[in-house]
Amino acid sequence: MAIIRFEEADHYLASGKSPWPPIFLLYGEEVLYKKILDKLITTLLGKASRTLNFETLDGLNENVPAALSAINTYSLMAEPKIVALTEARVFLSRRNEARLWQQAYDAARQDNLTKAARYFRDGLGLRQLQFEDLEGRDDWQTLLGASPGGGDWDWARPVLAFCREGALAIPQASDPAQFLEEAIAQGFPRGHHLVITTPWIDKRRRLFKALDAHGVVVDCSVPEGDRKADRAAQSVVLDLTVDEILEKHRKTLTPEARQVLYGLTGFDLRTVAANVEKLVNYSGERSAIGGDDVRRILERTRRDPLYAFTDAVTDRNLGQALFYLQSLLAGGEFDHPLPLLAAVANQVRKLLVAKAFTQSPLGKGWHSGCAYPLFQKQVLPAIKTFDAQLQERLDEWQGLLAATPAASAKGQRTPKRKMTSDLTLMGRSRSPYPVYRTLIKTDRFTPHELRTALVAVSRADRRLKRSGVSGRTILEKVIIGICQPERSHGR
Repeated sequence: MAIIRFEEADHYLASGKSPWPPIFLLYGEEVLYKKILDKLITTLLGKASRTLNFETLDGLNENVPAALSAINTYSLMAEPKIVALTEARVFLSRRNEARLWQQAYDAARQDNLTKAARYFRDGLGLRQLQFEDLEGRDDWQTLLGASPGGGDWDWARPVLAFCREGALAIPQASDPAQFLEEAIAQGFPRGHHLVITTPWIDKRRRLFKALDAHGVVVDCSVPEGDRKADRAAQSVVLDLTVDEILEKHRKTLTPEARQVLYGLTGFDLRTVAANVEKLVNYSGERSAIGGDDVRRILERTRRDPLYAFTDAVTDRNLGQALFYLQSLLAGGEFDHPLPLLAAVANQVRKLLVAKAFTQSPLGKGWHSGCAYPLFQKQVLPAIKTFDAQLQERLDEWQGLLAATPAASAKGQRTPKRKMTSDLTLMGRSRSPYPVYRTLIKTDRFTPHELRTALVAVSRADRRLKRSGVSGRTILEKVIIGICQPERSHGR
């Protein structure tokens, strides 16, 4: 019937369109679709009792038949009936696995074992594992892959114990989509509505198309990137969340206070909402909340992305680089500095290749201050040629390696395959803008400084793996050497 954005949900519900569709799908940001779910129930039920006419079930796959049975059961009273299948797993697949583990990790770090256990069990269900497969083993990485945060799986052991103590079950890997599709095609009794909420969605699935054709889909998703358009969308959602709370308490937030609040929390709707409630209580009888109020009672909980750290390093902004390093290590996302060092190493290698391009005959079109349109017109074609030549050289090296005396003596024939590299300037990127940014950054370094930085990273890698010196101290020295080499020498 329709796909609407969450911003349009209030207008849609206020329109009083009758009869309401038999099915609603709310997906995306949890905080947003929970608010819409509450308003939706109020609108659909009208004066009918929530206790008698509304039923909610956890969205486990095995609960789908029970939800369909409930929605098709006629009530004694001729009143509307709503069945909600919350946090539904019907669209869950291995594509969502990394996000599942991350959500379990975040919840465990916040001591929310109930929520962590839910995501943890879903992850095990995707891999068709049982609790017994993990017990008594130290090498969980073998079964589960890399842990969120770049460390080991120690954070998950209390979650496993919680699941065991509560006799919680691992969801079955069966796909309930067919049951839902058949039920939607047959239709529900008049006045009965099924509401599905889920953080995961796959628009390619037949189930999604059936839901779209017979019901209303409310898109509560918010982009998580750092592009200008993504930040604008995040800002709109944050403002809506904050303004709703302020209006309820008849409070206002000064522009400075709002800026400080967002700077401390980042895009985390749950934390933002909780912090605004704190500010409301702290302000007492005052109607206006200022920036000083925010600074007095709130702590910085914003989780800085890894790219903010690497950007600061490659911009040679020492203060920002050390700030983000401290934030990432203190935030618990990285239990060891090695992933951070690897990220720095990757950026240095890219800058070296970019420097090789700018100093080659193909790079003569690049100059400091080159505008982006000119880059697209004159420099980008040369970069593609440079990448092609680099790939040819890699293929040539691969051929030389395949023709080693040892291989020839054994009569082995190495299958021909193309050697790939992540060091080509364009790589797999479809947008040339990141390459443009890399070339701007490489102007800040000499070739000698980049080679020195790569050597320093290599030495730091060995020290981190063998030395008893603090990993943070080792990484700080590398960062100082890259950002301010003269200060590093003085040290």
